[in-house]
Amino acid sequence: MKSTKDLKPFWALKLAACLVMGCSLGPIAQAAASTPPPLEAFFGPASMIDAKLSPSGRWVVSLVGGGGMRDRLVLTDLEGKEPTKILTVLKTADVSSFRWVNEDWLTYSVTSVDEVNFNRKANGLLAVNRKGDRTRMLIKRSYEKVVSDRVGARVLEPDHYYLAPGAPGNNEIIVGHANFQRADLAHVTPLALDIENGSTRKLVDAAPPNVRSWLFDHQGRARLADSREEPQFSTIYWSPGDGKTWTRIAKFPILKMDWVPAYVNNDTLFVYGATGPKGEDRLYRFNFETGKVELPAWIAAPGFDAEATPLVSPKTGTQHGVRVMGETENTVWLHPVMQDVQKKIDAALPERINTLSCGACDTPGNVLVHSYSDKDPGQYFVYQIAGNSLQRLGVQRPQIQPEQSFGVQLHRTPARDGLDLPVWITGAPQAGQPPKPAIVLVHGGPWVRGGHWRWNEQAEFLASRGYVVIMPEFRGSEGYGIVHQRAGWKQWGQAMQDDVTDALRFAAQKGWADTKRVCIAGASYGGYAALMGVAKDTDQYRCAVAWVGVSDPSLMFSIHWSDISADSKQFAMPTLIGDPVKDAGMLAANSPLVNAKRIKAPVLLAYGDKDMRVPIEHGEKMRDALQANGNAPEWVVYEGEGHGWRRPETNYDFWGRVEKFLAKHLK
Repeated sequence: MKSTKDLKPFWALKLAACLVMGCSLGPIAQAAASTPPPLEAFFGPASMIDAKLSPSGRWVVSLVGGGGMRDRLVLTDLEGKEPTKILTVLKTADVSSFRWVNEDWLTYSVTSVDEVNFNRKANGLLAVNRKGDRTRMLIKRSYEKVVSDRVGARVLEPDHYYLAPGAPGNNEIIVGHANFQRADLAHVTPLALDIENGSTRKLVDAAPPNVRSWLFDHQGRARLADSREEPQFSTIYWSPGDGKTWTRIAKFPILKMDWVPAYVNNDTLFVYGATGPKGEDRLYRFNFETGKVELPAWIAAPGFDAEATPLVSPKTGTQHGVRVMGETENTVWLHPVMQDVQKKIDAALPERINTLSCGACDTPGNVLVHSYSDKDPGQYFVYQIAGNSLQRLGVQRPQIQPEQSFGVQLHRTPARDGLDLPVWITGAPQAGQPPKPAIVLVHGGPWVRGGHWRWNEQAEFLASRGYVVIMPEFRGSEGYGIVHQRAGWKQWGQAMQDDVTDALRFAAQKGWADTKRVCIAGASYGGYAALMGVAKDTDQYRCAVAWVGVSDPSLMFSIHWSDISADSKQFAMPTLIGDPVKDAGMLAANSPLVNAKRIKAPVLLAYGDKDMRVPIEHGEKMRDALQANGNAPEWVVYEGEGHGWRRPETNYDFWGRVEKFLAKHLK
């Protein structure tokens, strides 16, 4: 392979270069190894956020930021016949996501950190042609009048959203119309939307009742419908694609499904079945004659739930491969040309995850490479098959040097009851070095997978400040099998909290963590665990940092203006967390708010005043309870922020506070 170089058509710009990439051009600046990157390098806007090839593979559109401009779309001609140009940039909002519709059109959504979270202003949907001389709004961001660029053209209301690509060879995409009942989602109606004129047509003439999610084939036909005709059950229907014939193929309780739909490829339905040794999800073909999964499993990731993304030709529906997430992301190519390309790229960029995208995978010419590791946030390259050349398109975070990063390692240790406990470690001291002060960083959710083998800005920032960071995948976390996940049911503050403690003890036994200098931190559920940690294990932690954290599980049921749905409160949360009536005693016993008098360690509390997932009452009640017991917390409220920080200045202020707070209490 020819030597890696910057992509000339992209980097040859002079005046426009700063507009495109925020002046982050040329070699990445080297910093002294003894000087950690500034806070802004971790939490500031990325220079390059995403990139996608056009269907033919000739064009690449990049989503770039920085340079004093809004996040914007930049078009590059990989044949070098046309100059690189900014395709779209807005004055008051950032492009948040985009996709190619065909060779001539793209759609994109927008957001703005200047806007209040949950103010009913949606991301909307717009279309722009490749020449950049035509832009039109498809879905409004708010319920207000919009003047269209075509007489009679329709602009959809904000209760519509992108669902899937449409049939190949036209200008259509598939959008969903969300229908609500008493503020809760009742059903979703799929529509085909023409992006040139805004017209819509029905995709389904006769649908099952209360369908909340759909799967489509590569021809844009609705093939699977997941219905909530009975709220506590998932009833699954299959269609041959005519839009009116539906056959029920399964019905499961929503928390105890035998299998879960994954995707449709032509007439084949792929599903996840929890059939691994510890109930790990494996990918199967579904057999319509038997009504069961078809053995053997098609994809498995031993020790993990196999998260699969199909790589399918939009023209023919041919499946060229599948991307699978286990401990790391791996791609299994079925296409022989792409198998060869993957080998070449992996040899040129070793010890990294190299994710390949081919616009025209049937006969690939240009291949887009997203290359990253646990020490590198990521870079984008273009590989040209004919010339066997690899050229760099852009760097996500130029200020982050891989040689300065710490990376992450996954370890597994038995919890006190013998359950397998995965633990991610960042910044462990080298052999022979003394233990470090430790941060136990607890993920939110809690029913999500917390860690992956990739660069993590929070863990890397804390490690760069001298801490070993311990991130437990406590029971209840997803991604490690149904046994691990269900072991966390009704275990808030109990076995779930013990897992957090056991992860810390594991790191201490390894000689990585100084048990006399430990703080616990987290957001959302992680904030709950941080508060519960200093309430339950009073001698274990010297401080706690909780942001947007639950302070009392009972409040999740009683605060009426949160965005937790009525169905979740009625059918899911009583099983996952506890029944607010039958289990009231258990919930109170494991409430940081109720047990505030036990908390003696210093606490940093941070909330967004517009948070609808964990409303600010959680924080205010916790603050008042700590003050009443003589342990006033450090308290900060960020105006206009919701369940997480969107504004760069909020991140800078918050993580600056965290850095000072930890340094003060972990001397």
